[in-house]
Amino acid sequence: MNEEIHVRIRNVLIDKIQSEIRPEDLKRDTPLIEFGVGVDSIATLELLVALESEFQITIDEDEVNQELLENIDCIAEYIIKRIEVST
Repeated sequence: MNEEIHVRIRNVLIDKIQSEIRPEDLKRDTPLIEFGVGVDSIATLELLVALESEFQITIDEDEVNQELLENIDCIAEYIIKRIEVST
């Protein structure tokens, strides 16, 4: 399940935020700030909305910070916790 979540997050990032990114360039620990995530508020909002839709979760705006958006691993850890809470 964890690998599936990582792949889905990577796909959301590529599809919704940076379509010119090659999947092989976006590793689990690649700093997302390189792609404007966490710096560009519009890109960050688009990413959060897309993740909520993809995983059918609600992301609490009070929990959104630079650490959460650091890389795919950090986002996946958060999403896994949200899924566990909702089930």
